[in-house]
Amino acid sequence: MKTLVLKEFGIQKDTDITLALCDIFAQNKEDTTFVFEEGNYFFSPKEEMKMEYNLSNTTYLPLRTLGAYMKEMKNCKIEGNGATFWFEGHMQPLTLDHCENISVKDLTFNWKKPLVAEGIVKAVTDEYVDLYVSSESFPHRLNGDQIEFDVGAGEWYTLFQSPIIFEPHFRTVRRNTADCFWTKSVGATDEKDVYRFYLHRPTNTEIGDIVVLRHNERYHAGIFTEKCKDITFDNITVHCCGGLGCLSQFCENMTYSRMYFLPDRSLGRFVTNGRDDGMHITCNKGKVEITDCSFIGLMDDPINVHGCSITGDELKDSKTIVCHYKHNQAMGFDYWAEDGDEIAFIDRPNMSRVATAKAKSYKVLSRDTVLVEFKEALSDEIVALINAGRLALDNLTNTCEFICKNNRFGSCRARGILVSTPKTTIIENNYFESSGAAILVPGDANNWYESGEVGDLTIRNNVFTHACLTSVYEFCQGMISICPTIPEPDREKPFHKNIRIIGNTFDSSDTPVLYGYSCKGLTFKDNLIYKSPAYEKNEPNTARINLRYCVDYDVDNNKWVGDFKNEILKVE
Repeated sequence: MKTLVLKEFGIQKDTDITLALCDIFAQNKEDTTFVFEEGNYFFSPKEEMKMEYNLSNTTYLPLRTLGAYMKEMKNCKIEGNGATFWFEGHMQPLTLDHCENISVKDLTFNWKKPLVAEGIVKAVTDEYVDLYVSSESFPHRLNGDQIEFDVGAGEWYTLFQSPIIFEPHFRTVRRNTADCFWTKSVGATDEKDVYRFYLHRPTNTEIGDIVVLRHNERYHAGIFTEKCKDITFDNITVHCCGGLGCLSQFCENMTYSRMYFLPDRSLGRFVTNGRDDGMHITCNKGKVEITDCSFIGLMDDPINVHGCSITGDELKDSKTIVCHYKHNQAMGFDYWAEDGDEIAFIDRPNMSRVATAKAKSYKVLSRDTVLVEFKEALSDEIVALINAGRLALDNLTNTCEFICKNNRFGSCRARGILVSTPKTTIIENNYFESSGAAILVPGDANNWYESGEVGDLTIRNNVFTHACLTSVYEFCQGMISICPTIPEPDREKPFHKNIRIIGNTFDSSDTPVLYGYSCKGLTFKDNLIYKSPAYEKNEPNTARINLRYCVDYDVDNNKWVGDFKNEILKVE
């Protein structure tokens, strides 16, 4: 393996290296170590770096604007040595496409003009909230009765609805304030950088609170990998991002270690870094490991591991189905299926797996329409589901084993971890203070179409603090919420299977600890649950453990410490 010390090849600190770095990567595609020296390096939007990619769970753009770009590279290393990459406007900092055996370490990603803003509460009434918004930290302007933010490269964006409120001391989302800060208009006050946000309805906030002001759309990921294999990221700090932090789609064997999604407080940012999720793992196979990472202040879930289901809507011939993507932020994928992949057929109303078959070919007809051809003729049962409008398809080959250990899930909007994979999953030795459910086990072919039935999940030796489930977001029925989207549940056909929750510590203000829906083989044992004095009970008419349409469950040998008011177990 050869080593390129990049300063010897024209990559100089304090300069724009966008095109020069792309050229060096293109000329050294294999068996190369690229060495940066510590310092600041700049990237800016270039016409040559606009390329077509369909990103999972991301707003559609015909072209994405790329920064560092690695295409079809193999056996390479990037050694950052503490370098900081600075970006402006909407860009995708790092893209890996069809790469194999790549490692990237010791880097920081940041923006001088961030893609998420903050305000500090100066006054509160039922009609309005006055916010101090630093023009130095978050460049902005009033345009009529709206506030707009400058993100660089001549781009300005209007405030996105549903700002999130953090209390200022521990930087946790203020209790019962999920998605409640809805503004009608914004006006000036007599004080510099203080603006009056007129409300649709009163909101629960106090002077000194930090209000995260999202704007624009989720146009790019921070680190994007597609159709890659054996990729490792280590010691990467993300101070800013305009969409999903790390998006890995249709990859195999991904390792994320010491990934830090944290605010750059030296630039006056108290909680903000990413606009949306931290890590999104879509349709991966092999093993995905996320260890020793830290998250705070994200505006969506720190980790989401799932597949992508499509609907089977028309029989083209005896072996071929015309299928559709249904969610507008997950369409047009080139690699949803390949020859030999195992495809599951799902009855959407009850989400039961009816059969599986081997794919022969896959063809994209448009962003939302694809053809899937199978090796054998489809059965009468599958044809009947197509004709009844009940069929969904899920690619079982593109599912991964998932290991999540030793991570800190600081307070953020929404949940901590979402996981939907049938392969072995271990979530252990993590610390949670997510404002919604700490762990959500979803599964869906009816709404978000983030597919995946769980078949072997262990949740052990984690700490769930009283900051968990202090606001109610979608699917947040318990600190651990097993909550697939099943319109017509059938107790004889449970969706999730073999979930073990063992040896964890919870601090609960009579908040539901576990919600289980449509699950077989659910174990909740040897857990220690403290009654937290931090809050009054959140849901007085709900049991500590709620099970619905569950079979073969085992709730035993748990230690409850404190004066809990709610009953322990409710079964429907």
